[in-house]
Amino acid sequence: MKVRKVTSILIKTSLFLLGWGILATSFELVAVSIIPLLFLAIPHFITVNVERARITGGSYIGEEFETEIDLRATGFGILKAMHKLPEHFELVEGSNAIATFVLGRNDVKIRYKAKPMRRGNYKLDRIVLELEHPFLAWKTDKELRVELELEVKQRLRRITRVETLRGIARSPMPDVDISKIGVPGTDFREIRDYVAGDPMKFINWKATARRNKLMVNQYEVEGKKAVWIFVDANHYMTFGKSVRNYLECAIEIANALTYYFVSRGHKVGLYVVGRGICLYPDVGKRQFKRISEELMRIEAGEESFDQAFEKCKKLLAIYKPLIILITRPEYSKPVRFVSEVIKAKIPVQIIALKGKIYGDEFAVSLFEILRRYTLKSLRRANLIEWDIDKPIRQLMVRVIG
Repeated sequence: MKVRKVTSILIKTSLFLLGWGILATSFELVAVSIIPLLFLAIPHFITVNVERARITGGSYIGEEFETEIDLRATGFGILKAMHKLPEHFELVEGSNAIATFVLGRNDVKIRYKAKPMRRGNYKLDRIVLELEHPFLAWKTDKELRVELELEVKQRLRRITRVETLRGIARSPMPDVDISKIGVPGTDFREIRDYVAGDPMKFINWKATARRNKLMVNQYEVEGKKAVWIFVDANHYMTFGKSVRNYLECAIEIANALTYYFVSRGHKVGLYVVGRGICLYPDVGKRQFKRISEELMRIEAGEESFDQAFEKCKKLLAIYKPLIILITRPEYSKPVRFVSEVIKAKIPVQIIALKGKIYGDEFAVSLFEILRRYTLKSLRRANLIEWDIDKPIRQLMVRVIG
């Protein structure tokens, strides 16, 4: 319970009147000095219970949701209630706070509309209460808990058209290439070195005897080419606005590309550079759900593209996927990564994110020169520059067609 300023004023007034009455030997003043204390003696008590709490909508970034909370207040005094919202929520209509005078039993309703501006899992379970004396003499702070949660996802960009990408593979665009891994067919392709996990029945014992190391027969496999998306989640990707930075843009792009390729029967994999999270390429709606859930949980970390390549190089050699890098090349400098995958005849697509740079003119010019130099060293890959403040749909037209 907190003592308010009005309490101090009433007590001082009572003491002043009492002292003055004693000095002036005035019974009337002594009697009047009791009146301010009577205000303080008025009891205040309020109990609050949650009758109902519900949230409708708000599953995607920017989508409005409606909140309905019914409280039952019993007692005497002033009640102030506020449903606490996370930092990245924007109030659209109504108010998430209410104040009312309670006398006996009151039904208090909180109604408002808001929209989330950032992905994530949010617990909207706090209702902050202020219970005040009718004459504002005392104040008590309390908190109620309600079972309200909201899962906010990136809005999916549905893409239906595709173009042919130029690269060094025979047919680098997945829609026109076959898978490097899958159900083996009957058409012989080549003899290669044994890799852990190869079936024993494919070992070529004659070739093994000649070369004194395990060799296996490689057969053509059925299915479409794999796609492996590398999302850069290092700390420099969080620069920008809290609700629209490089990382949020990269996640939205990755989610849209995953949907496109999975819906066309491709194996799609994900690697989060910075967190070391790896989801091996797979097909189907279940894989799309796994990738989307992982994208929603991404937080910034620290890892280089060289480290990511060392972890994945064996699998990249097996799958020979189309690699899509979503990053800020001037910071990540994936030159060695790109060189290695091109040397292995693996097609690579780089989406180089850019945004507004703040600072004096000389610093901005120097940064742009360094950025251009880095991009020039990556021209062997298929490179697309993209401003994070532009709509993602326009980028998808350039990437997919």
